Parts: sequence; C-alpha cells; structure tokens
Amino acid sequence: MELNKTTLFKFVRQYYPFIVFFILMLILHVFMGFLGDDIRFSKVLSNYTVLDYAHMRYYEWSSRMIIESVLISISHVNMIVWKILDLIIYTFGVYLVVKVINRDNNKFLNLLGVLLFLMYPFHEMASAGWISTTVFYSWCFIFGLISFIPIINEIYNKTTDKLVYVVSFLCLVYAVNQEQSCALIFGFNFLYLIYCLIKKQKINKFNLLAIVVSVASLIFIFTCPGNEVRVLAETAHWYPEFASFGLWQKLYLGLVPTFGLMFEEKIIFPLFYVILCVCASFKTNNKYLKYFLYLNIVFIAILAVFKTCMDIAQLQNSLGAMGSMSKLLNIPIVSNILGIFKSFVGLFPGLENTMGLLTYEGIPGSINIFTVLLCLYLVLSSSIFLFKVYGKNYLLPVFLFIGGFLSRLMMGFTPTVFASGYRAMFFFYAILIMLILMLIKNLLDDGRINDKWQSIIKKVFMVLAILNFLFVFVIVFVMY
Repeated sequence: MELNKTTLFKFVRQYYPFIVFFILMLILHVFMGFLGDDIRFSKVLSNYTVLDYAHMRYYEWSSRMIIESVLISISHVNMIVWKILDLIIYTFGVYLVVKVINRDNNKFLNLLGVLLFLMYPFHEMASAGWISTTVFYSWCFIFGLISFIPIINEIYNKTTDKLVYVVSFLCLVYAVNQEQSCALIFGFNFLYLIYCLIKKQKINKFNLLAIVVSVASLIFIFTCPGNEVRVLAETAHWYPEFASFGLWQKLYLGLVPTFGLMFEEKIIFPLFYVILCVCASFKTNNKYLKYFLYLNIVFIAILAVFKTCMDIAQLQNSLGAMGSMSKLLNIPIVSNILGIFKSFVGLFPGLENTMGLLTYEGIPGSINIFTVLLCLYLVLSSSIFLFKVYGKNYLLPVFLFIGGFLSRLMMGFTPTVFASGYRAMFFFYAILIMLILMLIKNLLDDGRINDKWQSIIKKVFMVLAILNFLFVFVIVFVMY
C-alpha cells in the first residue's frame, strides 16, 4: 500500500500539468451541449445507415466519409460519449505534442506546453458544433501526429510494437480524410523520405505506406463529385463573389486573414515571434542584426497591443447594440475609459486602417499594399529567423512553420475561408505551440535560461493561460 502511494505521488508530481489540464478541460466539457451542425448530425442515423449516408455524401457533399461516419455515430449515441472521448484524445494530444519535443521529461517544458494549449481559444471548437468541429480538426491533428510515432521512434532508435503500428495506421487513415491534415501528412512524410534518400539511410516502410495512403486520399479528395457540389453550394451561400476570384485574390484571402486571426487572438503568434527573435539574437554576433531583431520584438508588441486597444475601443459600439448591456455606457468610469482608448486609437489612423484590413472579411476595393507586405514579411522573417536559430543541418522547424502556414493559406481557395474562422487555424496554432516549445528548449540547452528566468517565464505564461481560460470559460458558460 505504501509503495502504491509513493508511486502515485511520483506520477502526480511528474505529470501534474497534464492532470490539471484534464481537470480544466473537464470543467469546460461539463457545460457543453449540442450546438449547430451537431443537432443535424445527431439525427442522421434515424433515417440512414452509416453506409447509405456515406454513399449519399460522396456524391452530394463531401469526401470526408470516414470522419463523417464517426461523427454521426458518436453524435447519435450521446453527447457524454463525445465528451469522454474528446477529453481523452485532446489531453493525450497535448501530452504527445509536449513529449515529442520534451523527450527528457523536463518539468518546466511540461508546464509550458500545457499553458500554451490553455492559451488556445478553445471556444472556437464550437463554431460548427462541438462534436463536428473537434472530429474534423483537433482529432485529425492529433491522429495525424500519432501516425508519425513509428517514424519518430526510428529517429530516436526505438523499436515500435506491432500494436503501435496498427494504431498509427488507423489514425493515419482517419487523419488523411481531412484536406488540411492530409496535405500536412503527405508533405512531412515526403520530406522525410527525401531526407533519408539524401543521407542514404534505410527507407522506413511505414513512411512509404503513409505517402501512398495520403496520395490516394488526395486523389480521392480531388475526384470526389460531392466536393464540387459543396463548393458551388457554399459559394452561393457564404461568398458569391468568390466565384469570380482568380489566383491572386485567393492567395490574398489565404494570406492576409490568416494574420488577421492571429492578431485577433493576440497571444500565440506574438509570443512565438518574440521568443523567436530572442533566440535568433543569441545566435548572432552582428550588433546591427541584434538591433534589428530587438526592433522586431518592439514591432510585434506594438501591433498586438494596438489591436487590443482597438478591440477595447470598439466595445462602445458593441455594448450600445446589446440592449440591457448598453446601460454600462451610462456609468461614467466605463464611458471615460472607452473614450480614452478610442481617442488613443484615433491618433494613429494609418495603423488602425492596417489592422482593420487584416481582419476585414473580404477583399477590399482598394488593397493596402502595406497590409500585404506586412503579412509577407511576417512569413518570410519567421522562416529566416528559424533558419538562423537552427541552421542548415536542422530544417525541421522551418518546414514545420511553412507547413503550418500553408495549411491555413490553402483555405483561401475555399468559399468558407471566413465561415471556417479559427477552427481552420487549429493546425497552424498547434504547430506554433510546438515551435515555441522547441525554441525554449533550445534556450535551455544553450544555458540561456537560468532559474530566475524560468520563474519569470512561468509566471508570464501562467497569467496569459489563466486569462485566456477564464475568457473561454465565460463564453462557454454563457452559451449554455
């Protein structure tokens, strides 16, 4: 009995961040209920069999036959079934992301990984319905990551059990049924194959299998008649102007709104960019380049703070349109504070216009070239700074960033680019979280973070995570 208590205590002490994360997500899940598309999908099996529905959707709406079969089965049974599965899958996914980077099980990195996922705007997983959004996005990312376990084990000279191969294959089949996930899985597996060929290493059979499966899925996606039907229907419903757009307009829709959402969320991308610039500054002896990197930190901080000020200033209009909430504007201190923020934002009309265009849902009649250049600069500078930190011998972080960005850029080629919102950003957000952890681990390995700085970083991350979780909790609570 004493031995069991000691073992349990050690386990809790080592993995307490993930246990706390599970508890916090459990609190959120308690308040969740059927919403949006979940209601419609929950009734499907009352009129169809799974196979009949998949057949119908293939010709009339979607190539996501495997995922939708899971979706209608879970939503038909009970919301509680999804809640249990989502808690397990999401918590395991967070653990897996952290574990892939933090193989030494550093407690500091474990905590930061959990705090970073608490900074994600999880309420956006309700945008199409809790079940519908998670099975299409967060589950696909996590299952896609599981499919890489045999390759990750090979990289670290670990043997892979047969059961792990089976689970990884099943997860692979599920994940490639979603377009963004399939593109990422194919891209990273293909890059790993090229790497093995260049280094003249033994080709991993599971790597080849993943490429074959993802290519087959891409062909299936592009030839599915239902996808063409869906694009026409969604164009008419969500974005009629999309039908007349050419390549450059679609690239604009993929590029600019991506960073608009990043600044709307305000935490993860600015945090990534600041830490990246700090890491890059330690890797150079050129004082002018150091100053340039410091200016980038100030620049991204100004953009994030100014966007926050804009949002606060706009509360005056939001509250005025909310009926009973408009009474708050009659309180002198509230109206004065909002007025101060509005006056401050008004002092910088050029910056206000730029930030407004980032979050503009459409293509403005007169495109601000500075807005486009700003987004291109953030993409290119992030890639270059990552290369500066890790060098040509370790290009994975650069490929991760580019892959994550492209997974969102491709949304510009769909008429639901704005209707999908944050949920289509999940892959990019998860990759940014991985990169933040990799950068901090790089600082730890180089001895750049002492105990004092670890304490400061933990406190900053904790404040950001708590504030964001409380914001998410309030939104979820108000929903129900």
